Formats: sequence, structure tokens, C-alpha cells
Amino acid sequence: MSDMDARLARIVEWIRASTDVAAGRGALVPVSGGSDSALCLWLCAQALPRGHVTAAYCGTNLRCRDWFASLAPVHYLEAPDATPQHVEAARWALMLSLSLEVRGWLVGTRNRTEETLGTFSLASRVATFLPLAGLWKSEVMAACAHVGVPGEILESSRRADPSCGRPQEMAEIPFAQVDAFLRVRIGEAPLTSLEQLPAATVDYLDGIWRRNRFKRALPLGGPS
Repeated sequence: MSDMDARLARIVEWIRASTDVAAGRGALVPVSGGSDSALCLWLCAQALPRGHVTAAYCGTNLRCRDWFASLAPVHYLEAPDATPQHVEAARWALMLSLSLEVRGWLVGTRNRTEETLGTFSLASRVATFLPLAGLWKSEVMAACAHVGVPGEILESSRRADPSCGRPQEMAEIPFAQVDAFLRVRIGEAPLTSLEQLPAATVDYLDGIWRRNRFKRALPLGGPS
């Protein structure tokens, strides 16, 4: 068994054990057509019996829809009627409502890179399960390739998508560089490692790191 197989197997077992505690509830996985949601759905489909995993997509033009449907039934929800700045909150509200309807724990697709850099939306914190929380984005991409996620999905993750927190500037930075920067900031790599990254990249990522610093303390609780 390869290191990647072993790591994915641990996540599958974690999902299976966690849902066993949850009185037989399944999992609802919001999918976007990108690599994170694809890997999340694949992992849940390996962990749980057929019929205990449901995917959900807001809209009708899901990328590689047949591949997603091969793993679990996909619910197509009407795109939320909301102002641009509230679309993300409206989308998660729809997902939370559907999770209650199908009795499935709401799965979040946030990876370690998003968690550490703070680029996740506050609305996404309603998710109960975070299977990818221990994987850097570069590891997510490697895992997707390993399990046969379609190339079209992988390529989509390298393109700019402001609605998913990936503006053009971020899309132009290789995932490995973002992860290397974050490993330094959390003390997993020496400061000298930053010398291997372009100075402009470090400055840009530092700005995002500082702006999102407050998210690392959520939920914020008052003093006793």
C-alpha cells in the first residue's frame, strides 16, 4: 500500500467511525465541480453504504456530472436568488436545509490550506464534517489524481474563481508555493524556506494571512 493509499484509508475510516456514532445518519456533500468537493464525495462514497451519501449542487451545469453521479445521487438545487455578496450565505443555507431533509451530516470541503490561510467563508462554518481538514491543497490535488478524478476537474481548480475565494492573483500562484509559505508561518518549516519563493508571492500571501488572522480564533467567546 502506498503512502497516499494509507492516508486516504485513514480518512475513510475516520468518516465511517464518525457517522457510526451519529445514529445511522448519512452525509450530504455540497459539490462545486472542483477538486476539493470531488475528493470529499469520493471519500464519503468509499466510507458509507450506497444510499447513505448524497451530493448537492446549486444550478444545473455541474462539471463532469456523470462522474459525480457515479459516486452518489446528485440533488440539483435552484441557484439562490441573492445579491452577489450574499450568494455564499444563501447557498450554505440551502445546503443546511437539505441536509436536515435527507438526514445527512453536512460535509464541508475545506482543506488545510484554506483553513490556515483563512480564505474560507464564514458561512461555510455550518458544516459538521471536514474530511480534508488535514490535507494541504497540493496534497488534495495529488490525491485526486491518485483516485482518478477527471482531469477537467483538476484543471478547473487551477483557474481563477473569485466566488470561491480564488481571485486571479491567487490562481497564478502554484499550490505548492502557497503551502510552503503556510508551513513557514505555522512553524512547520524554517523561515529560510521563504527565500525560495518569489518576494511578490510572499508579500501577497502575507497580506491575506494578516487580513484573515481573526478567523483562527473563531468562535470568539467572551471572558468568564
